Amino acid sequence: MLKLPKILFSAWAVILFMLISIPILISYLIIKLLPYKKQIKGVFITNRVFIFIWSVFTGYRYKIRGLENIEKNQTYVTVVNHVNMADMIAAAYGIRISAKPLIKKELLRIPILGQVFALGCLPIDRSSKQSRHESKVRMLKDLRNGISILIFPEGTRNRSENPLLPFFDGAFELAIEAQVPVMPVVFTNIRKINKVDTLLITPGVLEITHLEPISTKGWEIHQTQELKTKVYESMKAYILKNDLYFKDHLSITN
Repeated sequence: MLKLPKILFSAWAVILFMLISIPILISYLIIKLLPYKKQIKGVFITNRVFIFIWSVFTGYRYKIRGLENIEKNQTYVTVVNHVNMADMIAAAYGIRISAKPLIKKELLRIPILGQVFALGCLPIDRSSKQSRHESKVRMLKDLRNGISILIFPEGTRNRSENPLLPFFDGAFELAIEAQVPVMPVVFTNIRKINKVDTLLITPGVLEITHLEPISTKGWEIHQTQELKTKVYESMKAYILKNDLYFKDHLSITN
């Protein structure tokens, strides 16, 4: 896309997203009247419906893979790579596990969208040790009550030339303590839609792949690094093999 059409398309996509955030917010407020466990499912369905509508008017399409790896009624710690804001769209529509996301507290400052995040996600103040502890306690409680959670283990958007940033320990400690499997989910083609050096976006296909879950049954907390490495290498290998950005980049460098 030329720059002017890309600017116009980006503006249209953002404005439309802000508009649909209003009915999403209203839906979340209604969902809050339900029992807690049903709220998670309600948010999951609401996100898919409204992101589908948004996608119809913006030309985004989705390739969702690995559904055979999802076991019905199984609780997961879902971990996802984080590249740019398009991840939010890919997660809301493409991840087929009803999970409560962990987000950074700073996102709550975004007008309208911040209120949506406050209702549908678990915010954390990463600068506060107490906030991190409280978030961990809440997530463990959810996992033990059969509610999956979603975490971006890189902690921030990956603007580097590497397929992944180093992972933090938190998601993997949780999975071991709760004795639930880790479900790695990989977003590919994201960098083609929103390049790392610009806020402008283009229409395209968002690819969401659920890899094979990794069991933590019988694992102990001292094996956190081993689990983290295993998940990291699995996601990294898939990205290098299947993401067109890295396939093109490797062919140039080689």
